[in-house]
Amino acid sequence: MQHARCAVDGEVWEAERFAALPAAELDAKRRSLSCVQCDEFAWFRKESTHGHPAHFCAHHRDDCDLKVNYVVVDDRRGEPSSAEEEVEAGDDIVVRLDQERGTAVDVTEVQTPPMPGAGGGGRTFAIPGQGRESAQHFTLRRILLRLIQSPDFRTSRRRIALYRDEKSTLVRGEARDVVAAFDEVRPAHNGETQLFWGPIATAGRTADGKVWLNSSDRYQGVSVAIFQDIAEEFLSTFNIEDLDDLEGAHVLVAAKCYVAPTGKIILYCSSPKNIVVRRYRDARLQAEL
Repeated sequence: MQHARCAVDGEVWEAERFAALPAAELDAKRRSLSCVQCDEFAWFRKESTHGHPAHFCAHHRDDCDLKVNYVVVDDRRGEPSSAEEEVEAGDDIVVRLDQERGTAVDVTEVQTPPMPGAGGGGRTFAIPGQGRESAQHFTLRRILLRLIQSPDFRTSRRRIALYRDEKSTLVRGEARDVVAAFDEVRPAHNGETQLFWGPIATAGRTADGKVWLNSSDRYQGVSVAIFQDIAEEFLSTFNIEDLDDLEGAHVLVAAKCYVAPTGKIILYCSSPKNIVVRRYRDARLQAEL
């Protein structure tokens, strides 16, 4: 789309004019964009080396007149069918992180991102009588799909267990307690390790080698920090050649939360197996080769 509203100045920007802003101003304002019609989270794409002009994208509401379809960025990666996404009643969800492949997940249609007030919590606890024989084995990508597609799942009592290996768990508890959207993170999450998810507005790399995935202001500016010793593996795992490819993506990460005295929220990701990325591309743009 050609226009987006910026919350910093309240102005509706045209893409080419927005692209011409000074770098520092552009970086600040691109974290505060929304659709001019449905007011949902939007992001900015610079002119690409493949000739795609500068433009805005958004996770529109279903009834938005500006909604567009999105296509698979990397068609070598399949997605679970809707039947595979179903979770049978009573089944727990088990993810074995030591078996995660970390493949990128891309979609054919935009879904609504998490809304303020949906879900909550941050406590972790053991599940009495946890039985692996009654569990349905998932991957992080399947959990992310469920979170995007199902508001009911975000607030459900569905039990989730993330196993580091055969003997130890990283996260265990009910979805409503151990999964939080970026806009739900609170000071009580400080020091907690659990699942966090949301959309990414910008991505960058600092001088110390860390990769930073930054959400928009409406999602509290939460940042996911990818440690420098795994940064290259992370980029390779998800076929990221340009960090701009991560803008607009949804991510799900099992991470330790740090809430600074200033209120800044950082989620520290220590392994590529602990994160999954779901990227989007406007269907009207020619596929990048």
